[in-house]
Amino acid sequence: MKKVAVMFADGFEEIEAMSVVDILRRAGLETLSVGLFKKIVTGAHNVEMKTDSILDDLNVDEFDMIVLPGGLPGAEHLAKSEKLAQILKEFDRKNLKIAAICAAPWALSEAGVLKEKYTCYPGFEKQVNHKGYIADKNVVIDKNIITSKGPATAMEFALALVKELLGESRYKEVKEGLLFS
Repeated sequence: MKKVAVMFADGFEEIEAMSVVDILRRAGLETLSVGLFKKIVTGAHNVEMKTDSILDDLNVDEFDMIVLPGGLPGAEHLAKSEKLAQILKEFDRKNLKIAAICAAPWALSEAGVLKEKYTCYPGFEKQVNHKGYIADKNVVIDKNIITSKGPATAMEFALALVKELLGESRYKEVKEGLLFS
């Protein structure tokens, strides 16, 4: 079974994080919530979450994908974590999938794993500071990197992750079950 790590840092965007975890689990993917520094994290809108594990316990060889939700200051914590940057580089070296939404592509830029094209929360591309920003797509896939715009695109983003890991058939099944059009 394919396995996905979803990162949680204090200040994470709840819609982006929880939609991804929910949809990936609905699709049958083993999905672990991973706290950046600790197991109990608080979202940008004061929703408290208990994660399955913490980053220090993450073994890259056990995973097929890592997902970074946005939100502030969550994305800033992700972008400034040297440990996370090392893990992102290891995922990239192994050509494993790396996904980020909203402000979280900032962490991909800081780690040096963004490819040529990406998207993020409109206006936040200045902080990401990387050429190749695509403004007119909700989800951008460039090699092993998948990026998306923000809260309103969270379901579309999560479904794109399902398609990347499990293929078109499972993607369509999950999409139809969610009544997503």
